[in-house]
Amino acid sequence: MDQLITRPYTSTDAAAVTDLLNAIEAAGGAGHVFTEAGTRDHMAAEVRDADQDSHLLPGPDGALAAAGWVSTPPQGGSRADTGGGVHPRWRGRGIGRSLLSWQLERIAEIRAEQDPASAWTVETGAGTGDESAAAMFERFGLRPVRYFIEMRAPTAGARLLRPPDGIRIVEFSSALLPAVHESHTEAFADHWGFEPRSLGEWAARTVESDLFRSDLSRIALADDQAAAYVLAYDGPEKTVYFGQVGTRRPWRQQGLASTLLTASLAAGAADGKTTASLGVDADSPTGAVSLYERLGFTALHPPFAVYEKPLAC
Repeated sequence: MDQLITRPYTSTDAAAVTDLLNAIEAAGGAGHVFTEAGTRDHMAAEVRDADQDSHLLPGPDGALAAAGWVSTPPQGGSRADTGGGVHPRWRGRGIGRSLLSWQLERIAEIRAEQDPASAWTVETGAGTGDESAAAMFERFGLRPVRYFIEMRAPTAGARLLRPPDGIRIVEFSSALLPAVHESHTEAFADHWGFEPRSLGEWAARTVESDLFRSDLSRIALADDQAAAYVLAYDGPEKTVYFGQVGTRRPWRQQGLASTLLTASLAAGAADGKTTASLGVDADSPTGAVSLYERLGFTALHPPFAVYEKPLAC
């Protein structure tokens, strides 16, 4: 890899990985802003064994020239992810090809250890403006299959909506965790690429994050069931990020998502947040893009493309 020394990720590398990811995002035109706390959370939750499942390549000045890691499917799942990339200044030297080759090989090793009889799919992604990443992915047989949009809206001026009869709107509390997990699992069952996780795995990726804001999150309760939910997180600067938004099937088409989002927007504004952001599947089966647009969200950047290929047996 261009004479660079490879080493695994440690928690002290979160700031350097964040800088690298933001440089890659800028090159791809995607515009998402990563934070050090978010990177630390992501790596802790997604990378099973950093010594074996991550590669960092510092340049001569100590800044990262590239980084890569792999994430394996949940129990019973089949979708494995690759993350990271090459800093724009270091592209064109074969580093990306070597890194992606290692990622594919490492995922194949993990499958052979965990579930050799199952057919896995490998996923990766990049902003649609990142032509060099797209060319490399396609050289490896990965094909774009889905597009995701980041949307933003001002928090000020949200008009609070009245919930339907029989629905209570409350802040998230730890007592609601099982109900919200059940709601999320049901709400996303018909979404592309979704694979359910156990309560513990899901909590580690959501409400146990240091960035999670229970006071800005809102849950719609129908008796003891979570009919819908919005989970909020601290974003960069004065941004609130809505990481998970969902409504269970029996309660769809009743305006619950809009009711919860306007409540969370108002709570964010009261907390000093000026902007809200979220990510959405451009082809969401629930019509989420149109819903968010009606609430004042706009897409500010080109979409993020997800690439995939079947893992060779």
